[in-house]
Amino acid sequence: MTTTRRKHPEAEGRAETTGGCLSAALGGAAGLGSWAVAAPRRWPGEFETSPNWSVLYLDFPAMVLLGVALPLLAWTVAARTASSPALRAGAVLLTLALFVAAALCWYAPAPTTTPL
Repeated sequence: MTTTRRKHPEAEGRAETTGGCLSAALGGAAGLGSWAVAAPRRWPGEFETSPNWSVLYLDFPAMVLLGVALPLLAWTVAARTASSPALRAGAVLLTLALFVAAALCWYAPAPTTTPL
């Protein structure tokens, strides 16, 4: 059984690490951005005009952590299955786009209905 040696395996490891860190940073920024767009709409409370504190202690950490975890997971899966860096980056960007779209749809205001 023969093994092939790569010319610079440590450079490839650094590139994978750098890509993972960049995807996590992009995801965190996307999570923070999608939270920041929806937070002013959700901050005023609905009951006696008290502020809705769950926007800060629940929604903020959830959006940032999901924003970090999902692209990092996509990068890991793509790094294990695809050899092309373009496919890895595409998987991360697709995951980020779907995450931001889902977050903004989730926070979309409910349509107003008029009684008949």
